[in-house]
Amino acid sequence: MTADRIADVAVLIVGFRNPADILNCLTGLSKAAIAPGFDVFICENGGQTAYERLARDLIDRGLCVAANDEPGPFDIGTSRLTDIEQLQLTARPSRVWIGCAAENLGYAGGINAWLAPLLKLSGWRGVWILNPDTKPEAHALTALVERAEAGGKGMVGSTIVDEDRPEHVRFRGGLRWQRLAPRSVPIGLGDHLGAPHDLLSIEDAMDSPSGASMYVTRACVEAIGLMDERYFLFFEDLDWGMRAKRFGLGYASASIVSHGRGTTTGSARTAAAIPKLTVYLQHRNGVHFVRRFFPWGLPARIAVSLLYAVRFLIRRAPGNFIAVIKGVLAGLKGEVGRPGWHRQQS
Repeated sequence: MTADRIADVAVLIVGFRNPADILNCLTGLSKAAIAPGFDVFICENGGQTAYERLARDLIDRGLCVAANDEPGPFDIGTSRLTDIEQLQLTARPSRVWIGCAAENLGYAGGINAWLAPLLKLSGWRGVWILNPDTKPEAHALTALVERAEAGGKGMVGSTIVDEDRPEHVRFRGGLRWQRLAPRSVPIGLGDHLGAPHDLLSIEDAMDSPSGASMYVTRACVEAIGLMDERYFLFFEDLDWGMRAKRFGLGYASASIVSHGRGTTTGSARTAAAIPKLTVYLQHRNGVHFVRRFFPWGLPARIAVSLLYAVRFLIRRAPGNFIAVIKGVLAGLKGEVGRPGWHRQQS
C-alpha cells in the first residue's frame, strides 16, 4: 500500500471499551455523501481484549469486511500502537484502521497516536475528529469541508444535537470562553434546530469548535501542532481551538451530528453518579487551561470551581465535592497527564 492511497479526509475516533458507540458512529459514516472521500482511524485505549472485540464486532455486524493482508503505510514498531487491523466499510470504499494503544493514552494521546504518523503521509487535506458516541448525518462532512474552503477556516465545527432531543441544539459550532466567570459556554445551547442564526456572529464568538465534531485542515494542523496530551481528558479541544484561532474558526450549520453526551466517560443523571475522574480532570484541567491562556483569571477560575464543589455538597455528592478540591489542588501543583491514582486503579 502506498501513502497516496490515504483518502482526502482522515476521520479520527478514540474509543475506550465502547464498541456499541463506535458501531453506531460508523453506521452514520457508512451513509455519508460520496464526496469527500474518507478513511477512518480508530485508537482503542481499552487494551488488547477491547481492540480484538471491536474489530470482531465490526465484521460480525456486517458493517465492515476484512481488507487484504497487504502491508500498510503505518509502522507499529515505531508508533504508540501495539497492533493495527485494517478493515473496510461494507457500504463504501472507505478503509477503517483500528489501532491498539500500548496503554490508555487519554483522548488527545489517542488522536495523536494516529495524527503523528498521518502527518508523514501525503494525500489527505484534513482530519475530522469525532467522539465515538456521535452519529453524523449524511452531509455532515461535506458541509464542514465546504465551510473550511469557502471561508478560509482552519477549524470548523458542526451543529451538535443531543440524541434524545434531536430538534434542539447543543452546540452551534462550538464554545466560547467567558473571561469574567472563567468557564466554557456552548454557543446556541437550547436553540431550535431550524431557528435562524447569524453565522458571522457565531464564528466571531467562537473560541473553539466542539470536540464532538471538529474538522481541521492539514495546513492548520501543521502550523499549530498536535493536541496537548497534558490534559489527558477534557479541555484538549478548547486548547487546540485557541491555538487555531489565528487561522480562522468556522461553523457549518448544515453539518448535523447527534451526540450521546459522554458515554465514554460515563454520563450521569445525578450529581453523585458523575465519575470522580470526570470531575477531577475538569477542574484540574480548568486551572491548567486558564494558566496557559488567561493567567490573570486564575483566582476567578478557582472561585468557579469552589462554587461547583459547594453545589455537589448541596446535591448530596460529597465524593465529587472532594474530587473538585483535589482537582484544583492538583492543577495548582502542576499535575498533568493521566493522574497517578487513576493509573493504579485501571
